[in-house]
Amino acid sequence: MGAGSGAGTTGTGGSGSTGPGATGAMSGDTGTGTGSTGASSGATSSGMSSGDASGTGSTTGSVASGANGGTGSMSGASSGAGSSGSGMGAARHGMSPGCGKPPGMAGAQRVMIPKCPAGCTATMGNCARDCIAPEFAAGGPNAGGRDFMSRPYTIALPAGYQQTTAYPVFMGGGGCGSGGGGYAPPGVNGIRVNLAIDGGNGPDGGCFADGGMACSAINSEASLSVCVNSPEVPYVRAILSYIESNFCVDLDKEFIGGSSSGAWESYTVGCGDADQIRGVAPNAGGLRAHRWQCAGPQAAWLIANSGDNQNPVTTGGLEPHLDSLGSLAARNELLKRNGCDTTDKGVMYSAAYPACLKYPSCPAAYPVVWCELNGGHTNANQGGTDYAAGVWPFFMQLPPRP
Repeated sequence: MGAGSGAGTTGTGGSGSTGPGATGAMSGDTGTGTGSTGASSGATSSGMSSGDASGTGSTTGSVASGANGGTGSMSGASSGAGSSGSGMGAARHGMSPGCGKPPGMAGAQRVMIPKCPAGCTATMGNCARDCIAPEFAAGGPNAGGRDFMSRPYTIALPAGYQQTTAYPVFMGGGGCGSGGGGYAPPGVNGIRVNLAIDGGNGPDGGCFADGGMACSAINSEASLSVCVNSPEVPYVRAILSYIESNFCVDLDKEFIGGSSSGAWESYTVGCGDADQIRGVAPNAGGLRAHRWQCAGPQAAWLIANSGDNQNPVTTGGLEPHLDSLGSLAARNELLKRNGCDTTDKGVMYSAAYPACLKYPSCPAAYPVVWCELNGGHTNANQGGTDYAAGVWPFFMQLPPRP
């Protein structure tokens, strides 16, 4: 087989309906991964990917923001490798390869992700984005009893799905312990994906492994360096590869969001896959110090709460368990990454969402909206307004990427 990474999917009982108004589609198509083929199967077959993942050239950076409105630097460099055949920075437009084809399988299923080949390690931070670093592969020191090479997720199609209509995609993850419950803000009208937590042993074993102790599975700050190649970016990229190949997708409208642990997932995966994911919508969370290299600018609707003691707005210094400076630092990093004026204090986004700020200095294609509410962890309501309800209209009015 030729080199390159691939992601196959395996069904869990054929097709079915998931979520209100969703329709399940029968399978039988071939799911393709980046650089190789992966078989998409029904309930009695297992998905598999062929070929090794390639590309081990590393890039390193430490673009991060300070905790208190200014820009500064997080301790620990952000590092990650560009993947072979999927270079960072190329704008994505148009319809996906799945347009015009009979739809693939919707409902609950698994995606198969290959182990990275010899020559890369998460410790060195030089693994590609489409494979699982050896530290996180089965039996690896940071696997924590989890199988990152075979991950569940769920696809829900919009009612009346048409194979010649390019749909937006929203991927969402819930909090620690939520399993595959997913997350979506009100009003999402497109292909929905519920991301699933791969629970295991160690600290925060029931949370997404995007970073911090949940990633390393070892209660030691020294172990956090491996999180620059955490298994969550390959997981989401494999899902998108299958969806783009088997359903009709608008390549300029792929989004990720989440609540609590799912918010960390959306910040971190959104950063590492920003050349693919158009926008992020986390409620709580923050950006990890040790993470995949951010792959470009990105639109964002950010919800945080001044009374959130679990995922604080500011930490007063690098918080070792979360490996973060807080959600305000994540906002500042986005402003800098998007090319906004980092001294821009913002103006009210709209009368409908008075607690939200927008930043006029940001490019029209990459706006940032910051909604700091006065509630507790994952609160989205204030003064009778559901601030999560602003997410989907915000995403749908974005202009095409340059």
